[in-house]
Amino acid sequence: DALSTNCDARVIETRGLGRAGARNAGANSASGKLLVFIDDDILIGREFLVAHEKAQLERPGLIHGSLREIPGLTKIDDPSLGGPGCPPIDIEQVRSGNWQPQNVRLFTSPIEQAAEHVRAIEWPWLASAGANISVPKEIWQNIGGFDEEYGTRWGVEDIDFGYRLWKSGISINLQADARGYHMSHYNPDRWSDHAENLKRFQQRALCPEAQALGELLSPTGSLDRYIKQVDHIRQLGAVP
Repeated sequence: DALSTNCDARVIETRGLGRAGARNAGANSASGKLLVFIDDDILIGREFLVAHEKAQLERPGLIHGSLREIPGLTKIDDPSLGGPGCPPIDIEQVRSGNWQPQNVRLFTSPIEQAAEHVRAIEWPWLASAGANISVPKEIWQNIGGFDEEYGTRWGVEDIDFGYRLWKSGISINLQADARGYHMSHYNPDRWSDHAENLKRFQQRALCPEAQALGELLSPTGSLDRYIKQVDHIRQLGAVP
């Protein structure tokens, strides 16, 4: 409701479609030329959309806004109460675009570390976490949108989307100014769902960078282990 008072916002009901289906439904209904995908548990500032638009004008393709995690909210039902290392979040500041992560303990997830790493040119499609990306609608249409065969299970459909864009020659770039802050939350089925979807993606992406993802995307994921596994698979020559 607060959003609709500031812009032309519409709510599209997508019960049971899953993440890929919901994103495609929203994109299909959008009338603009630029699509911005952001999850409902991401906090942003007032310059967020401007930063995405600027990056698209300079380097059209897939733009990934940087993401940081707020671990203090993982077990908190009401963010306005705050949590360990996270002062209470003022909903009015969020609505007005004036919220800032002052005195908030943040961390960078392994996949975000990989996206920002000096070797990211080897796996640019990892910078496609659907919680914070933008892409011209025409490009989204040409690539066929998100793969809805991933169903209602959690995860990987966004990485798959980025991988297909990259394989088709679309550039993928980071925009640090389009930053989002993830209100980390507990999901008991997250990693079991993720494992199933990861298998599906790895059947499509037969490259060391994809085959090593189990070392990055897991409850104990590690960028160092991921890089070592990528290099190990390359040395073995086990996949193309």
